[in-house]
Amino acid sequence: MGAKEDLLRSIKNSKLANAFIKVNREDFLPQLLKKYAYDPNYIDKPFYVTPNITTTALSLGIYILDILNLEENQKVLEIGTGIGYYTALIAEVVGENNIVSIEIDDTMFEYAKNVLLIRYPLIKLLKTDGSLGYEKEAPYDRIVVWAAAPTIPCKLYDQLKENGIMVVPIGGKKAQGLYRITKTGYEPKIERIGDVIFMKMRGLFGFYDNDDPNERRIKKLEEKVNRLLSKFMNQN
Repeated sequence: MGAKEDLLRSIKNSKLANAFIKVNREDFLPQLLKKYAYDPNYIDKPFYVTPNITTTALSLGIYILDILNLEENQKVLEIGTGIGYYTALIAEVVGENNIVSIEIDDTMFEYAKNVLLIRYPLIKLLKTDGSLGYEKEAPYDRIVVWAAAPTIPCKLYDQLKENGIMVVPIGGKKAQGLYRITKTGYEPKIERIGDVIFMKMRGLFGFYDNDDPNERRIKKLEEKVNRLLSKFMNQN
């Protein structure tokens, strides 16, 4: 039995399993990578589709979609379209007109537009800051985030329906925890599912690079506030 068949057997959601059978990953990979789509040596490895952007390893991506508990007609917000393969799987389960997918990177947005939308034209594909979500279509039954956030993305959480589920990596740039967060009243149910490594989330509620002028400005403000607090405490 091949790696693809093994992965199929691991999927608990029957609708996702059917989508996995129907959607060919090769159709979404760049030409040079197509032959590795279901290669057992690469099932657990991410691919660089540009010098700076990777697509999530197949085994991990399928696992994340499985723990989302996708169902027909759910409204889904996806942060990080990438090559569009996982977007296509979601579309097969919930319906393509129920997905809002956001991509912040220019190159990947154009890639997804050319590869994904010709197959699923009703998907709402947006090039914008995914860390802000998309309030116009909120609330969402499910949110999936394909980049590591520094903390629980509050703007995304606010856009979940009650009892809605978000799966998101959270943590530093070297390694993160994978979390499933369920919106339950005033206090979310937070489950740490495992350890993962994802690229850092960009945008207003993402990470700032060390050489980013906004990061330097924030640090200077923090230092100024700390000096003022220290001076106040010494006077008292």
